[in-house]
Formats: sequence, structure tokens, C-alpha cells
Amino acid sequence: MAQLLARGFRPAYAVPVAETRSAIPQMTAAFAGARTEVGAVADRMIPGPGGDLPVRIYRPALPDGTSLPLLLYFHGGGFILGDLESHDHVCRFLCRAAGIVVIAVDYRLAPENKFPAAVDDCYAALCWVADQAGELRIDPSRVALAGDSAGGTLAVTTCLLARERNGPRVALQIPVCAALTMADDDQFPSRRALGGGEYFVAYEDIAFFRNMYSSDPETQAHLPLVSPIYADHFRGLPQALVISAGFDPLRDEDESYATRLRADGVPVTYRCFEGTIHPFLLFDGVLDAGREAQQLIAGTLKEVLAGKE
Repeated sequence: MAQLLARGFRPAYAVPVAETRSAIPQMTAAFAGARTEVGAVADRMIPGPGGDLPVRIYRPALPDGTSLPLLLYFHGGGFILGDLESHDHVCRFLCRAAGIVVIAVDYRLAPENKFPAAVDDCYAALCWVADQAGELRIDPSRVALAGDSAGGTLAVTTCLLARERNGPRVALQIPVCAALTMADDDQFPSRRALGGGEYFVAYEDIAFFRNMYSSDPETQAHLPLVSPIYADHFRGLPQALVISAGFDPLRDEDESYATRLRADGVPVTYRCFEGTIHPFLLFDGVLDAGREAQQLIAGTLKEVLAGKE
């Protein structure tokens, strides 16, 4: 945090969106680990509900003809920030370390595109990979969804939509430091206890993101597709690895999600990385916890999707 503050870091609610967006590449580059080489990377457009939807496809260096598991990755950024570049280093590492195809989705951002644009884009991407499994040389029965922060939220909402719509099968979900409620309530004490702004995410940021994301924030904040923690139940959702950070204001809601998954009969592993902050997964160049979490995710992907080696 001292390094971030020295670079002029301010909470998201205190900075114009355009300014924050322009600062993201520099911040990511300063704290990310070395770029991992993979077999192939390709950018392409796929059909989306709002027009062409950009995705980036990462393939490991394995022989052609191999039908591989797939990770669909949704980047974080409070629904208003982030893109294919901001999380490129994470996707590259997971592709190589897990030996699977990774597809990153550049979903539409708020405030230009309000809810449910991002939700619809992520579900459309899941349907597309299932339909194009042959062309992509992936096994549609071994598909995982993962994301950090808002991307973790979208991983969960995509699982909920797949269940409700009898959509493509998801074998594994991995929400990392996910914002599981956008509502202004005090049911999760860590929000105020850790939300003073000294640990990256401020309590005021949540209201800021909610107002940017939703056209009707007071009403929509309690919808399960905005705030997944308000779903009636989680029965039938895929196996989960839920990751949180000890100094993240969102910590308690992530732990609550893991607890509720377990109560509804969903196999779940919960891991809180103590002593670190909300975006630690991206800061693997300066935080050992970031690389450790990436390794945990890769190992879980291999175990659940590809079989233990």
C-alpha cells in the first residue's frame, strides 16, 4: 500500500473513471510478475448480445488434436475497469501451469453499459465455448469459470444463469475476492472494519461501483444477478474454490458464500490469504501471496479438470 500511495493511488470513488482507466496499465505493469510464455495466443471476436464480444484465447504448448479442459476467465475492476491486457499475465500463468485452454472475456463495462450487459456477455461467452467446443478443441464437460473482484461476481452469476436456464455444464467455479453483494447493508462486518481506504478498497467504493453499474441501484442491488449472495439457494452449482484476502473489506461475504455453498451440498474449498489486500492476485511480482494463489488455482484446475499428475 505504501508503494501504491507513492504512485498517487486514491480510492476509486475519488477518481474520475477515465483517469482510473488510464492508470490501470501502469499499476498492473508495476506490480505484476514476469509474463509467462504459452503455446499460442489469439484475439478474436465472438457473437455477443450487444454485438461483437472480444475474447483472448490462450493455448498451452501441447500437440494439436488434444481435447483440453477450458478455463473461462472474467477480469476484475468493479465492473468499470479492466480489460484483456490488465489480466493477461494471470491468464498466461494459469494456461501454462494448469496445461489447459484459457479464454479471457472482455465484457462490456459500466457506466457506458449498465447491468445486465456484463452478466449477459459472460453467459453468452459460456454458451459460445460450449457450442464451439470442436473448433476450440476443448472438452465441454471440463469447463471452469474464474474471476477476481467483479470478475468473481460474474463467475458466480454465470453459474446461477447456467443452472436456471439449463445451460452449459460448469465443472468448477473459482471466485477470487468477489463482490457478492452490491447492497448498502451491514451484514458483513469486514466492509466497515477494513473499508477505511487504507487497504485498497474503501467502503464508499461499493456505493460508487453500484451507482456506476446499475441503472436502478436502490432496487437492483438486491437482485441475485447483481448480488449473488441473495440467491434463494446454491444447490446444483458447481464445485468451488473460493478465495479471499485477510485485509479485503469483501472478505466476510466471500467466507459466507463458501459456508452457504457447503450448507447446500456443494463441494467447496475456502482459502483466505491472510495479511494481504484485495487485488493481490494481480500483484504477483511484489506479493508472494499473489503467485501462491495463482498456483493454488492452477493446481485445483488440474486436479478437478485434468486429473492429478
